[in-house]
Order: sequence, then structure tokens, then C-alpha cells
Amino acid sequence: MNIRLFGYLTSIIALGTLLSCQPKEAASEGSTNTGSSSAGNIVFIRLDSLTNQYASLNEKTKALEARAIEADKGQNERVAAFQRDVQNYQRRANSGQMSPKDMGTEQERLAGREQGLMQEAERLRQELQLEQMKLSAEFEENLMKVLEEIQGEFNYDYILSYGNGTGVLMVSDKNDITPEVAKRLNKIPMDGEMDSDPTTEADTTQAPATEK
Repeated sequence: MNIRLFGYLTSIIALGTLLSCQPKEAASEGSTNTGSSSAGNIVFIRLDSLTNQYASLNEKTKALEARAIEADKGQNERVAAFQRDVQNYQRRANSGQMSPKDMGTEQERLAGREQGLMQEAERLRQELQLEQMKLSAEFEENLMKVLEEIQGEFNYDYILSYGNGTGVLMVSDKNDITPEVAKRLNKIPMDGEMDSDPTTEADTTQAPATEK
């Protein structure tokens, strides 16, 4: 049940061009530029670096990882207890201590417990996966808010994502606006409040809940 959080964040946003629109009015002379203007007015961000620098995201990620570890631990303990009961049943059955009727009853009981364990594991997996999806969607929404703000403020034609798998092969550090984006992102808390619900387009059907 261990989960790898945000390993797929670099594929959430259409990599290459994050924002592309017609030029707007230039920023006022008193504004501080976040990256040197180049031909085509193109800048870039390092998405992996942003996920590491976003304090609120890291806090939520660590909390979710802790929940996953605790859930995994609890599930392992329940499975170990079930296995001990199965071994005890087999020992009693093989030693002739149980009647055929008792053996059938015990087998049904153990089968029900096994099914319950499987359902509980699936429920926990889906619950953690949903929380991971919500965090990823909130991060994406907050990032796009910041990028749109910066794009409008400095009239960038393109804001690219640079890193492994992005298709952008070479960049100049003078056009890197990652520090400015990170600074603005850290002013937006990850509080679960979003303009859109990430679960509406996802299959959130869960396995039947079982008693713990």
C-alpha cells in the first residue's frame, strides 16, 4: 500500500507550453522583472524544483505518506493475525480435534475474514489515492494561478517547463523564473479549497466498507 507521491506531477500539466496567449499590455516600469526577456519573450520553470520548494505541499505530502505507512502497518497486523488463525485451524483439523461440521463452519468464517481483509485493503488504497489526486489537482490549480498572474504581469509569450521528459533540451538560466514562482506559490496555502472538484472526472467507486 506504499505510495509514491507526486511522481507523475510532471505529466499533469501539458509539458512544453504551460501558458500561451496573445501579448497583453506591458508591465509598468516600476514592476520588477522575474526573468530576462529574450527573443519571443520566453521563460521557463523547473517543475520538480517547485514541488520541493512549495512548503505547504511538502507538509501535506508528508502527512499523507504518514497515513499510508500507518495504514500499511495496520493492514499487515490484521493479515498476520488472520494467518495465525488459519494455522491454528489447520493444526486442530489435522489433529482430529474438529468435527466435519465444525471444520466447515470455521472455513466459512475464515473465508469471510479473508474477503473482509481484501475489501479493507482496497478501501484504504482508494482513499489514499483520492487524497493524492486532490493534492495533485490543488497543486496544479495553484501553480496555474501563479503562472497566469506572472504571464499577465510581464507579458510573456510562453512559459515552458524544463526538466526530464519535457522535450525542452536546452535553456538559459537567465530565463528561469522558478524562484519567483516558488515565492508566490508559498503565499497560497494548500487548504483543500479549489475552484474545481478533481473527483468529478475520476472514478471514485469504493469497495464496501468493513468493520476494523
